[in-house]
Amino acid sequence: MKSLRILFRFLLAAVNILFIILLLAAAYSDRISPDESLTMAYLGLGFPVFFSICILYAIYWLFMRDRIFLPLSVCAFVICWGPVSRYFPFHFKQEVPEDGVVKVLTYNVMNFAGKRHTSLSPNRIIEYIAESDADIVCLQEFTVARSGKELTAKDVFAALDMYPYRSVVELHGHRYSTSNIALFSKYPIKKTRKIEYGSEYNGSAVHELDINGKRVALINNHLESFKLTQKDRSQYSSLIKSFDSNVLGEIRGTFQQKLGPAFLLRAKQAEMVAEEIKKTKTDYLIICGDFNDTPLSYAHRIIQGNLTDAFVASGKGMGTTYNQNLFLFRIDNILHSPNITPYNCTVDRVRYSDHYPMWCYLKLGDK
Repeated sequence: MKSLRILFRFLLAAVNILFIILLLAAAYSDRISPDESLTMAYLGLGFPVFFSICILYAIYWLFMRDRIFLPLSVCAFVICWGPVSRYFPFHFKQEVPEDGVVKVLTYNVMNFAGKRHTSLSPNRIIEYIAESDADIVCLQEFTVARSGKELTAKDVFAALDMYPYRSVVELHGHRYSTSNIALFSKYPIKKTRKIEYGSEYNGSAVHELDINGKRVALINNHLESFKLTQKDRSQYSSLIKSFDSNVLGEIRGTFQQKLGPAFLLRAKQAEMVAEEIKKTKTDYLIICGDFNDTPLSYAHRIIQGNLTDAFVASGKGMGTTYNQNLFLFRIDNILHSPNITPYNCTVDRVRYSDHYPMWCYLKLGDK
């Protein structure tokens, strides 16, 4: 009996060590390009799972008489403190200055859920934006009809007439509709330029704004998605709730076909956006949008560079922005130059789209 207990504890410790190794690899997976290792990109997705398991192990060892493995867990958490604080930041609510602050909202609107907007039957996504009191609104998946009975750009412009300045950048055109990214602003938009990186439905655009005499460059992004279908997501959700080896096999094949190529494409797109950031000569810089990747991804790290992640600097919790089928990730972002101070970066948990909107107050400091 004693030998069985020893064997059990040995196996338990071995599994603990395995997950600590996985946690460390996932924590710093963003340092390696998907071109060099797709495995590291996959590990990055698993970071919150590995972290949770290691926390449970640490609690277990804490209440055991023999705590020989507890220091190992503590050391792992210390080494991973930087990535952990980026993934799970915690800040109390801040008092927002009265002057010199702009509210920025980024929102993947999921083609406005395919709904019209009328006074009798308002589109809740458009209604949310109109009532947000944001000064600058960055939208992704801004898909509208060219004409007819479906929602058109003209309908959206009329509903959001509190924004006198707007810029819609077409990414893909169909006979009856266009897929775009869009910027709505209470401040003048001086210039707009699309970043060409050859994606059919994804893209980025550089805008120059004049905010009370201050030149601000804003880059709105919708990087390459995994292109998972509703069936793919439902299978994943079912697997999490109830393990099935057949479903696991199907999901593994799907992920290999879709996730790997998407990681590679996003890496190239992120590098092109980073080059645009380096060329920017304005006084201030704001980066918004749907990166379709986690805070511990190569794409996020390359775009962020020396910029500040507003949610990490002023938000609280995991900040999940994608809300479908247990894919619990923060993939939408607001980044900015160091001469901007963020306040109360927030993810609004309103289920009008498959993404939650993210907003933040930004104070433009000295140039």
